[in-house]
Amino acid sequence: MKKIACLHAHPSNIALLSAAFAMYDVELVHFVDADLLLPGDDPAASATEQAYARLRQQLKGMDDGSVDAIVITCTQYASYLTAEAEAACAAPVFTIDGPFIQELSRTTERHLLVFSNPATVEPTMSRIRKQAQTAGAVPAIELLVVEDAFTLLMENRQEAYLAKLTAALHDLDQTLHGVPLSVAQLSMAPAAERFARETGRFVAYPLHSLTSQLVQTLALSEKHA
Repeated sequence: MKKIACLHAHPSNIALLSAAFAMYDVELVHFVDADLLLPGDDPAASATEQAYARLRQQLKGMDDGSVDAIVITCTQYASYLTAEAEAACAAPVFTIDGPFIQELSRTTERHLLVFSNPATVEPTMSRIRKQAQTAGAVPAIELLVVEDAFTLLMENRQEAYLAKLTAALHDLDQTLHGVPLSVAQLSMAPAAERFARETGRFVAYPLHSLTSQLVQTLALSEKHA
């Protein structure tokens, strides 16, 4: 059985990862560290360096020789991952939005990317622009932050968070008339799924792309009935 160590910013992400891999013969080991989150979209340089150092420390503790892969499920944490920190790990490191960003970087038609945490916008877009430049593409991505949503999640008001995001997706659907939508963060996946059930419209989210990549890369097999 393969073993994956998962680093989360919020415990609510544990259930999302567990559900995504429930059908596969894999063991998930979860670590939660909310102290890595930086407030605002322009944190002090000292705070940023501390976050980078703490992430390196977390990865070192998770990479204990028993895991086949490490997954960083927070979009903000993913932006702290440097090539040096990744290379220092014996196990391969996957970020929640790595495959998702590759897909978005090739998007040439109008596409709206929705965020709940303002602090993740610039790091995510920087990675998309870098990936697109490497591929010689010019993605036509527009951005929107659902104001005051992320505070609800950090206050453990998950149902209010889900309701606010779902309502925002409905409003956007009415306004944009069929423009493709994606949500940028793992915590937004339940809202994307609820919206899809209510409207029949697919909304892309990072976990879908990550699951596919891990199943293929680690050759995960399905559980026997």
